Amino acid sequence: MKILFLAHLFPLPLDSGGKIKSFCTLKTLAQHHEVRLLAYVRNELESATLSEVRQMCAETDVVSLQRSAVRSAWDAFAALALGKSFVVARDFRRDMLEAFKNALAEFEPDVVHIDHLQMAQFVDFDDSRYKTVLDQHNVEYLIVKRMAETAGSAVVRQYARLEWPKLMRYELDVCRRSDLVITVSEQDKSTLQAMDSSLQNIYAVPIGIDVDAVPIVERSSNTRNLLFLGAMHWPPNIDCVLWFYKEILPLIKAEIPDCIFTIAGQRAPKSVTSLASDPSVRVIGYVADQAAVAKDCGVFIVPLRSGSGVRVKILNAMAMGLPIVSTSIGAEGIEVEHGKHLLIADTPDEFAKAVVSVLQNASLADILGQNARRLVCERYSCEVVGRKLLSIYESALSAPNIRTQT
Repeated sequence: MKILFLAHLFPLPLDSGGKIKSFCTLKTLAQHHEVRLLAYVRNELESATLSEVRQMCAETDVVSLQRSAVRSAWDAFAALALGKSFVVARDFRRDMLEAFKNALAEFEPDVVHIDHLQMAQFVDFDDSRYKTVLDQHNVEYLIVKRMAETAGSAVVRQYARLEWPKLMRYELDVCRRSDLVITVSEQDKSTLQAMDSSLQNIYAVPIGIDVDAVPIVERSSNTRNLLFLGAMHWPPNIDCVLWFYKEILPLIKAEIPDCIFTIAGQRAPKSVTSLASDPSVRVIGYVADQAAVAKDCGVFIVPLRSGSGVRVKILNAMAMGLPIVSTSIGAEGIEVEHGKHLLIADTPDEFAKAVVSVLQNASLADILGQNARRLVCERYSCEVVGRKLLSIYESALSAPNIRTQT
């Protein structure tokens, strides 16, 4: 099978959850089919890994995607005026459209794999020369809808209220017109089917990670370090870090005054970097070696209040054997059991108590970490997930006329 893999994120380096998922999917497909990659690149770090990716794929093409505050503001205004979704429209580039058309003509794929909803805007779903697979990293509209409820800025909340219905309509239309839709969890699958019960082309395939490449971390004894690790330009991560600092950290410090809150992740805004003026907060930016930072982790925290899909940060932390405290939203889509694989808490008081209980009970921390590592190896390794992906790919795409037309 010839597959044109249309990617919103260049898959290397593995410095975000989206890239980890894309890399595992691309690697699996490329091992069994002829794959041509067409992806956006955003920086020199990504460009430097081109040769490694080219070894995986039959061909690799890239288009530069540069965002700026000025362009984003213009795109937000234009989307509002034209009644379009900002989340989708802001990443339209004519160079990508032309590159996609060229790849179709040269490669003549059997399948176009749309990695992230934003890339669907380049695809002609009426073109019968190829079948389409929409790979949903998240239920995108749900992220924006939750931001409309929880964002700290009144302006962001209001814009999100206008944005999410448009994004939902677009997302539903693309799901209907795709031959196959892949979600990262049964929960996301149910969310989409609740929007339209006639959608029968949706399959849940968990996110896979390269477990062998993630070492079990030998943590420092008696550490009081609370670690958050994630891409800090993503609004749900910004929101949860600020919420944790304002509402939860003071409660923890009342019990454990010497605890340290460490925020690791690239492109943190000023609202986050300014927290480092507090002696109990460290903001360390981009981390190339997550295991090195995790050695000083007393508790890995995921205090998310918005978002969708599956948090790869949790799967990585589980693979490293770290004790985790998360909100229900943070742990969505992962088959974990509270008290066995991690602790789940949703209010500031509950979250603080859960963190304190782990810091004060080394045995509990060790058991949670061991159980978490075992679960990831059994259910979320690239090998296990890859077998399911290939099975669904081959069986679902062999069926004729499986699109749900609008």
